[in-house]
Amino acid sequence: MGDYPRWAEPFLFMYADSPIATSILNDRLEVLWENKTMQNDQHLVCRMNLQDCLSQAGQNGLAQRFLQGKPFTYSVPGMLSVCSAFVFQPRIAASGALEGVLIHYWGENSACPPPSSDWRSSLYQPISIFSHQFRTPLSQIFSALNLLQIDRQQDQALQTYLRSIHWSCYRLLRTVSNFSSDQQIQSGQLKPKMLAGDLCHFLRDFCQDAEQILQNAGYGFFCEVPPESFITLYDAGLLSRVLCNLLSNACKFTEKKNSQIFLKMTVLEKQATILLSDNGCGMSPQVLQRAFERFYSFDPVTQSPCGDGLGLFICRFILQLHHGTIALQSKEGEGTAAALTIPLRYPGSDAVFYDEPAVVSGNRFSPLQVILSDVIEPDV
Repeated sequence: MGDYPRWAEPFLFMYADSPIATSILNDRLEVLWENKTMQNDQHLVCRMNLQDCLSQAGQNGLAQRFLQGKPFTYSVPGMLSVCSAFVFQPRIAASGALEGVLIHYWGENSACPPPSSDWRSSLYQPISIFSHQFRTPLSQIFSALNLLQIDRQQDQALQTYLRSIHWSCYRLLRTVSNFSSDQQIQSGQLKPKMLAGDLCHFLRDFCQDAEQILQNAGYGFFCEVPPESFITLYDAGLLSRVLCNLLSNACKFTEKKNSQIFLKMTVLEKQATILLSDNGCGMSPQVLQRAFERFYSFDPVTQSPCGDGLGLFICRFILQLHHGTIALQSKEGEGTAAALTIPLRYPGSDAVFYDEPAVVSGNRFSPLQVILSDVIEPDV
């Protein structure tokens, strides 16, 4: 993505159209990039204040705080008596050197956090409360449903209603999970736990679990994973979410009858490619162009929004965290194909290896069960 450093790439598309004024500095504390909001004329004083405090980074203590690698808020009286508060998020390389700084600006009319607060926690707090307020009653509803399903097994009419409630609860849980992940992305909290492991082994186990669920639901699912090993660094939990979201989309827009959903992995010398395709309704060029847009969703059958529009947005961010890519190819009436690339990253001497593959469907609240609940009724 141009001449920008790799660490900055996820933030470029995330904050390009954000209402939060955002800048990215290079390792020399020079402005490398500004979003549209920061470039607005109303933030001219803000930019001047930023340049002023950066020019004195050695005297005002900013340079030392950047090297600590921890986010912090820095308030300056500024020029023309306009108060500016900058949220700095330094990026430190493995060598300990400064790679650059992500900056958010909070003006006098903004909900500016106090200088001593942790900006990531303050941004994440509202969605944490939201998530807790939904997950707590959902867990109580799940418990009550289990008791009723066991206690009233002979009442078939009641069991039908209970299964419907059960399915709706899974859909709510899926939505809460997506909104929670989205806010983690916005606040910089979604970070991968990169461990070393065999990506081919992981994908074979995933396909085995997915095949059982999809075929039981009436979908035709076929997979092809090479027998060799591909040892690299990856976050199995996050990659599971990507694959589950793509499978959910494939099922949602493909008729069960004569459905053909293929997952194929190809291993090259320095990267692995995963292709997931279907023979569903496909997308128009206009819809395809906006497919990764945050909160964008569209059902070609009903010609109306569907879902929360966060699935592909989250998938794209996760692939960028892995230094990989995701691309879509689609044609109306013929289907859609999603291509993922994951580069080979040699584990270092201090790398931690997976003891066993990630659990994808080993319990009732696993990624496959929750994410696919958008189209497939979960096992009771």
